[in-house]
Amino acid sequence: MTSIIHMPDDTQDDLRDVQSVLVLLSMALAVIAAPTTPVIVARVTAAIAQHTAMAWAEMLDGVIAEQGGEL
Repeated sequence: MTSIIHMPDDTQDDLRDVQSVLVLLSMALAVIAAPTTPVIVARVTAAIAQHTAMAWAEMLDGVIAEQGGEL
């Protein structure tokens, strides 16, 4: 049985943004893992993905702190 969790709109918006970023990061990993991807493209994509993941992790840390440590 599933229950509906009511969250403030700001929190839902943040979670939707995180979902979008995770989809984009998964696509970047697919490009990196593709055997036909040139090495330089894989390295640049990996660097961009790493910086994106770290930036979003820092942003989420702020959102969690803003919520009092709880989502």
